Amino acid sequence: MVPVLFLLLPFLAAASPGLRGDGAGSVYVDSVQCSGSGALPENVCFSGNILKQTFDIEVVSYDGKVGTVNLKAEGSQNAQCDGAQFENQENAITIENDKGCGLSKYDYTVRYCPDQDSLIVNLVKPFNVRVVLNSKSCSAGEV
Repeated sequence: MVPVLFLLLPFLAAASPGLRGDGAGSVYVDSVQCSGSGALPENVCFSGNILKQTFDIEVVSYDGKVGTVNLKAEGSQNAQCDGAQFENQENAITIENDKGCGLSKYDYTVRYCPDQDSLIVNLVKPFNVRVVLNSKSCSAGEV
């Protein structure tokens, strides 16, 4: 199944939006802007999905430069990391994920888009896709 998925990803990425999923809750980078210079908010959650993979990021604390996040990936590749440290330089977010929490199988970059209040996650490994995580209210014990 996994080899078939890797063969299909390039075609799904180039397909019309109707073939990429239902469109409800899934927003792809090529259909949104990333602009603004505002600060990353504290105590906010971001969530998004692509195919059957869901990604959640909760900003637990943030002082304007460094902070703590809880990360979760569910689907074909599961991982969770509570209390990961991050650094934010001009809205390019670097997350330290080498604490043995299962995220080492992912290579990715994260960018905060203040005007859109969203995060763009550019996954490179285990598959090459981009997904937008939209901000949402955090429920108790969210991530």
